[in-house]
Amino acid sequence: MQLKYSFNKEWIHFWRTGRFWGVLGGIIAFAFTYPLMFKFMDFAMGQMQQQSAIVQTATAAIQDGTGTAADENIFGDMTGMYSDGGMMFATSVVGLATYSLLIVMLVLMSAAGGEQKKRATIIPMCAGLKYENYLLPKFVIYPLVVMVETFLCSLLSGALCSSLFEINPPTAENIVLSSALMAVYMAFITAVYLSVGLCTSHPGAMTPVVFLGQSLLQSILEASGLTDYHPFALTTMISRINSGEFDLSENLTSIMVSVALAVVIAVMMYFLALGVLKARRVDNQSEEKPEF
Repeated sequence: MQLKYSFNKEWIHFWRTGRFWGVLGGIIAFAFTYPLMFKFMDFAMGQMQQQSAIVQTATAAIQDGTGTAADENIFGDMTGMYSDGGMMFATSVVGLATYSLLIVMLVLMSAAGGEQKKRATIIPMCAGLKYENYLLPKFVIYPLVVMVETFLCSLLSGALCSSLFEINPPTAENIVLSSALMAVYMAFITAVYLSVGLCTSHPGAMTPVVFLGQSLLQSILEASGLTDYHPFALTTMISRINSGEFDLSENLTSIMVSVALAVVIAVMMYFLALGVLKARRVDNQSEEKPEF
C-alpha cells in the first residue's frame, strides 16, 4: 500500500508541476529543430554553390574569353553532407544526448535529490516511509517516461528527415532501430543522474558532472577503439546504422549486450542510492540505554 501511494505521489508531482511537459518539450524541440536547421543549411549551401559557379564562370570568361566554368567547387562536399537524409537523421538523434539530455536533467533536479535539500522528506520518513518505497517510483517513472518520449520524438524526427531530404533518406527500419537505441541510452543516463543526485543531495552540482562526464567517457572509449559491448556504444551505433555500412546480423550481439548492460547498470544505480540513503539514516526510534 505504501508503495502504491509513493507511485501516486511521484506521478502527481511529475504531472501537476509541469515537469512532464518540460521533459517532453526539451526532447521534441531538438528532435524537430535539428532536421529543419539542416534543411536550411542544405538550401543555403545550394544557393552558395550556384553563386560560386556563376563567379567562377565569369572569372574564366575574363581570363581566357571562353566562358568555361571552372571544375573546382569549394561547396561540393558540404552540400553533399547536408543533403544526406540518413546522416542528418543520425546527427539529429545523437544530438538528443546533448542539449535535450541537459534540459531533462535540469527539469528533474527536484526528483534527483532536490527535495532532500528542501527537507521535504523529513516528515514522510518520520511517519515510516521506507527508502525502498521512496526510491523505486523515481527509478521507474522518470527513466520510463524519458525513454518513451525519446522514442516517439525520434520517430517523428526520422519521418521529418525522410520527407525533407531526397538523397539517402532514412529507412523505416533504421528509424525504428535508431530511435529504440537512443531511448534506451537516455533512460540509462537518467537513472545514473537520479542515483548520483540522490546520493549526494546536490543535483545542481551533479548536473554538469553527469552531462560532461558521459560525453568525456564516450570520447575516451571511442578513442580507445572500444565501440561495442557497452551502453555508450548505443549512440555510436546510430551513425553506423544510417551510414549504410551496418549489418544488423553481425552487430546484433553487440546491441543486445549493450542494452543488457544499460539495464543492469540502471538497476545497480537504484541499489547504490538505496545503500547510501540507508547508510546516512539516523535512527531516533531506538531505545537509549543509560551508560551506568
